[in-house]
Amino acid sequence: MSFYHFFKSQFASFDFFIIMIKIIWKCILFMAKIYEKSSWWIVYRKSQKGVEVLLLEWLNSKWQSEYVIPKWHMEDWETASQTAIRETSEETWLEVKDLEIVKFITKLNYTFTAWYREDNPLVDKDVYLFLIKYKWTQEPIPQKEERFIGYKWFGIDEIKNLEVKFDLPSIISKNKVYFI
Repeated sequence: MSFYHFFKSQFASFDFFIIMIKIIWKCILFMAKIYEKSSWWIVYRKSQKGVEVLLLEWLNSKWQSEYVIPKWHMEDWETASQTAIRETSEETWLEVKDLEIVKFITKLNYTFTAWYREDNPLVDKDVYLFLIKYKWTQEPIPQKEERFIGYKWFGIDEIKNLEVKFDLPSIISKNKVYFI
């Protein structure tokens, strides 16, 4: 007996059958995954105070302020390193010529439910994390239209006390030798 005939025999109303099919379809859509790739980067500079890491102040989906490292989705035609440099410049207005990729740190993966999207899809995201040296003194200008409301250069020791995604203090600690 086919799926169609089974349900039709179980439900007297064909309309009810159609409603059930629509509910099942929505459940299937909910379980579907979307795959995304992003490039994230730890931007640092050397100043008179020592090594400082740039964190952007951002309003999250609950409109609460938090510090984040610069990041963005990769375009289909871009490599992770191209995204890192282009988006660092776009998000902070720091000039590309003053940015240098020192190291590809790691590829991370996480999954989350995108409650802010239609049908609340499950998103499986690959994140390529880079260390980028900033070689000038111009201060960043965060993009207000992307909900960035400020920035701060943090000393490496100050970051230990912050809650930043992907355990930023640990990642920095493991890569300290590259902050040259």
